[in-house]
Amino acid sequence: MRRPFLFTALAASLISLSACAGEEVPTPTAPTQAVFVGQPLNLINDQGRCTLVKPDKSHLRLDMEWPCQFSLGQDRQLRVETFNQVPIFMVERSEHMPAPSRDCLTKLQAVRQVKETLEVSDVNQFASCGPGQWDQKMYTGFFRW
Repeated sequence: MRRPFLFTALAASLISLSACAGEEVPTPTAPTQAVFVGQPLNLINDQGRCTLVKPDKSHLRLDMEWPCQFSLGQDRQLRVETFNQVPIFMVERSEHMPAPSRDCLTKLQAVRQVKETLEVSDVNQFASCGPGQWDQKMYTGFFRW
């Protein structure tokens, strides 16, 4: 008599566990809005490409796929590095490589403001999982000064 009860309880537990396993845990949304030198910026998906929407609403297509995000500082705000009195921010994208690899392919692209104009660096690719706290050289090294 106890055996059917035990079997029923076990089956109910397994069904409950498999239902929980199927639920997706919500992940925090990637930062796609930021303020740079007092101006609002947005990152959008433009036909599968990461695109920067400037304060004047014009678009600047970046050399990486969507999704992408702004690189943040420890204060969770857009990280801005200044070099030669030029402010620079970073856009990044990271995706896991196919199993069994544990690595990621990360792309970084720096954007600087020179005389009211936003200029984009070449894209930098490497095998590391982001988002990360990138060194200042990652912000400056891909521009010609």
